[in-house]
Amino acid sequence: MHGHAPVTPPRRPGPSAGVIAVRVIICALMVLTCGFLAWIGMLRIAIMRRGGRDWALFWAQLVLNIACLATLEQRLADHWISNVGMAGLLLQMAAVTAYYLVVDIRHHRPSPAFPPYGQGHAPYGYGYPASAMAVPQPASLPQSTPLPQPPPVPPQAAPRIEQVRAELDELSDLLRKDPKNPREGGR
Repeated sequence: MHGHAPVTPPRRPGPSAGVIAVRVIICALMVLTCGFLAWIGMLRIAIMRRGGRDWALFWAQLVLNIACLATLEQRLADHWISNVGMAGLLLQMAAVTAYYLVVDIRHHRPSPAFPPYGQGHAPYGYGYPASAMAVPQPASLPQSTPLPQPPPVPPQAAPRIEQVRAELDELSDLLRKDPKNPREGGR
């Protein structure tokens, strides 16, 4: 009842329906084709992130995919090489699908709305902006274990607290005078 109420962070928006639809379609293509189209997930990651490592992984996976497909030709149908090629495609399917989902989910994760606790902002507030609730960090103290500082009370809070106290006193008087109150001999 006394002091400031903790600030609850706002809900972070999740990924849009389009992002989820693309994720589902690409994963379905990779799984339903038993790895024949596993390169699509790697291509999507490489285009999305535009990193050299991602492009190298895409090209390496594409070459491996083509090599596994080459072992599935008709003249090698009864040979052990075709079994190794199909196992390679199935392993690619599982590995690329898992890798794609992890990277895509991390890529579309929203950035945190609030800085982590202890980085200049107090975790308390009562409708006041975060700039009014900032706790100054002294530069001379060692950073081993900072002591928690109570947030400063803005000058506008004192009249508001007095107003709330007066309203609570009025409400308390009304409840005491209510004839329906069982403690006072009402019903």
